[in-house]
Amino acid sequence: MAEHGAEDSPIPSVLNELERLKGHVHETLVHYEKRLEAEINVVREILEKQLRQQKLSHAKLRDLRDMLTLLRHVQLKADKGRRKDLKKLESVVSDLTMLIENW
Repeated sequence: MAEHGAEDSPIPSVLNELERLKGHVHETLVHYEKRLEAEINVVREILEKQLRQQKLSHAKLRDLRDMLTLLRHVQLKADKGRRKDLKKLESVVSDLTMLIENW
């Protein structure tokens, strides 16, 4: 049986692919962040328009109270970098978008 030398090792290829994977992780997270921020900005813009109006309907006031409750009760441990925290963030943004959808 012939021994395989370092030149036959797939380790350099795996190391290259790991670097490429790190790039994909970074790029994906950047795009994810931009998408969530864009959704948050849409909600902000709608709320800023409503701020200029004199009177809000009871339904909108209820939605605003629900939004405030959602926002105040978000509990994250961002420093742990867990997927469940990303899911929580996405869920809150989605709920906010849903609440304001028919305004």
